Amino acid sequence: MTRHGEFNKTKETLLKMALGMIKEEGIEAFSARKMAEKCGFTHQAPYRYFKNKEDLMENIITEVLVQLGDYLNEMVRKRNGEEPFLVIFEESIRFLVKNSNYGILLYSGEGRGQANEYVTERRERVRVNFRAVAEDYFTRCGVPKKKYNDIFDAVNAILNGLILRIINRAIVVEGSLKPAVRIIVEDILHLKTRR
Repeated sequence: MTRHGEFNKTKETLLKMALGMIKEEGIEAFSARKMAEKCGFTHQAPYRYFKNKEDLMENIITEVLVQLGDYLNEMVRKRNGEEPFLVIFEESIRFLVKNSNYGILLYSGEGRGQANEYVTERRERVRVNFRAVAEDYFTRCGVPKKKYNDIFDAVNAILNGLILRIINRAIVVEGSLKPAVRIIVEDILHLKTRR
């Protein structure tokens, strides 16, 4: 195996361990030192593969976004025939509530550094472009193009706020999310496709 191949394998091992630790124990319990120890590496090993903590966190967040994108892509495919915008809205909530420590990580402010080549390449792998799906839905709802940014920001604010409140148990959802999503999108935001 080449040195480059070993580099990628070690980096992948570190990221996989980091994801597992954060998913199970939360961001508060995570440290690069513990991650390295659990992988059987020295405490300095992570910094051979990541410039600093921000770079490490940016890579971890990217892997969470890739998992989320893969999940959303699969749900849109499985729920063929249903409105993709509503499926993505609903399944984003489901994924981040089910994996609440990932949700907390995404909203934590961690990893807001400069995206490196690896991060950029991995994020391009996310096959669900929520903005493109949203704009298609807005078009079919008759929303003027000049309003897309405002509506998209409102949708994101509601989605993010709802996810955080469910994760923090300020809101309890029992049963299906589908009716709640329809009420938010169609009745509160007044986004109904023209028939």
